[in-house]
Amino acid sequence: MSNLSTTIEQRAISGDDSQTYTLVQLEGFIDAANYPIFEKALEKLIDSGRFHIVLDFKGVEYINSTGISGIIRFHHHCSNGGGGLVLARVARNVGITMHLLGVTSVVAVAKDFEEAERALQGEEIGVAEGSSEQKIPVIADKPGPTGTVALLLPGKGNFADICRRRVEDRGGKTFLYGSPKEMLEAIDTIVPDLIVIDQRIPGSDKLVERIKLMPRHALASIILIHPKGVDPTSVSGFRVWENDSLVDPFELGNLFVLAESEVRRVSRDRKLFSQQVRFQFDGSKDSVDQGLSLGSALISHLPLTETEKNALQSALKEGVDNAVRHGNREDTTSKVTVNYVVDPRRVMMLVEDEGEGFDHEFFLGQIEDKDAFDRAKERMREGGRGGLGILLMHRCSDRLEYLGKGNVVRIEKALQR
Repeated sequence: MSNLSTTIEQRAISGDDSQTYTLVQLEGFIDAANYPIFEKALEKLIDSGRFHIVLDFKGVEYINSTGISGIIRFHHHCSNGGGGLVLARVARNVGITMHLLGVTSVVAVAKDFEEAERALQGEEIGVAEGSSEQKIPVIADKPGPTGTVALLLPGKGNFADICRRRVEDRGGKTFLYGSPKEMLEAIDTIVPDLIVIDQRIPGSDKLVERIKLMPRHALASIILIHPKGVDPTSVSGFRVWENDSLVDPFELGNLFVLAESEVRRVSRDRKLFSQQVRFQFDGSKDSVDQGLSLGSALISHLPLTETEKNALQSALKEGVDNAVRHGNREDTTSKVTVNYVVDPRRVMMLVEDEGEGFDHEFFLGQIEDKDAFDRAKERMREGGRGGLGILLMHRCSDRLEYLGKGNVVRIEKALQR
């Protein structure tokens, strides 16, 4: 899975009319899984009264319709606040998607920061002389891999044939299946880079989990096609996340742009990782049990001794328990998210809750001390957080750290070579 990172800095526009603006540099995918990161970053700026914003899209490889809707919404917020929102250095495939959905008729798109600054000052950009139509400046696409695509689609109609022709016209291979059983029986033979699953097909609801549990196929990108009216971002109970999704009806061009971006990403990720799984669950007992069961199943495939596997499972369980009890304060509607990543040298688990965090630096500074166990027990007796749980995770892993405000714990273990 490709993540989304944001870097924010304040800049000043040079000239007689001094003006500052916020530059937001984005890198990764603005998809169903990462959209909350994008949304929170911009909401924080708007809430703090920063209405002059430039979004640097040079590192954005894909944006879905939800992300595009968010850009339009935040553009309106900036305009209402007396400022403006401008996009800069947009990659070709991302720019085409935006143009198809009409965002370029609403939001200014600049070829570089200098042009973006002129747009913030009210200058019209990207309009050719003698024309009222905006020319969209985009960065040329790098040639990407063609890939192998597995399609689980209804056999009737032209949709499957159109998808097949599109992939094969680009030099790729397609394999069309009519049932989950048929796809699973063939997956080891074709080893797909991309899997498109129409969830209207009976029995397809558990396919994402089954495929992501297969180490050989866990890096394959999965795109779900949801029936009309489904909210693709909702999590009720337990969910293993796909890489992205579309809701019927959708523009066919959006599926092709998304598919080509995903094949390109998978080719890159396979050079770095051997497995990536993201799963999420609420605080109900059944959901937590499902999350821990999946985590244990993933750990069982690692090249570790049984003792090391048991220790890592204990660390994950403690991280999840802390997230549910302390981070989310046992609110069963709050979510816990686990990102499980394996590369040739290590396994890494990120456990994230929706709480406000805690003073993790203080507690991590205590765990090396010889009296750490006794002090941890005392804090637990007093109802405090950061006691035995952190000590246990530390002793069951090779590296333990908390990120951000303390609502994300990172657990790492080196793999046997």
